Amino acid sequence: MIGKRSLPVVGRTPPTPRTQWTPELLAGVAEGERRALRPLFDRGAEGAILAAAAASDRAAELSRAALAREPPPAPIACAAGCPSCCVSKVAVVAPEVLRIVEYLRRTLDPEGLAALTARVRAADEKTRGLTRAQRARAGVPCPLLVDGACSVHEVRPLLCRGWSSLDAAACERHFANPDGVPVAPAYTVAYELASAVLAGLGRAARDSARDGGLLELIAALRIALERPTAAARWETRLPVFSQARDEEA
Repeated sequence: MIGKRSLPVVGRTPPTPRTQWTPELLAGVAEGERRALRPLFDRGAEGAILAAAAASDRAAELSRAALAREPPPAPIACAAGCPSCCVSKVAVVAPEVLRIVEYLRRTLDPEGLAALTARVRAADEKTRGLTRAQRARAGVPCPLLVDGACSVHEVRPLLCRGWSSLDAAACERHFANPDGVPVAPAYTVAYELASAVLAGLGRAARDSARDGGLLELIAALRIALERPTAAARWETRLPVFSQARDEEA
């Protein structure tokens, strides 16, 4: 994923010009995160959640630093109440899924959690096996959206955190017609840094002999929500998320 400059939407945008973040530096970020996060996995599922949180904080820190040193040609347009890109296919790793589900179980009452699980199940049935392009055409909203806002924004996936549009109206036009309208301009540096951190998080999980492969978000959420023992099974190195593997990614 590092150095390809590929975005979680249909099509591609050009790389931010004159960026210092070469593929070699991005690979260094991934390796650094791999080494920094690996010890946390010795604490099992709890440590994996802590690793996902640390990775999220690191991606935010790197993005802030990049914005200060290499600001985009226009301000970041992403803001609350703009869910245009929340029909995209999102790749995650298991620690991120465990973190999101832990947050949901901690913050929702039983009725709210049951309703959310039903939305995840319905979305998975509509999107399972679709490619990135097909997902954009289908326009199925992320089941984590509530009233047009991300209900897990605090613990959102790394790639959701990294996607930074420079034109909200262009995003809206693209997702209304993904085949006919180009992808909106984006601050690709933030996305590439988030991708590098994600690679490091996944490699740290694999170094602990646990599943660190790329998963499709909705399918993985369904597994973790429907199986109360999913975290324990992942911790004991069982392939609990195998059916959520994102072969396209």
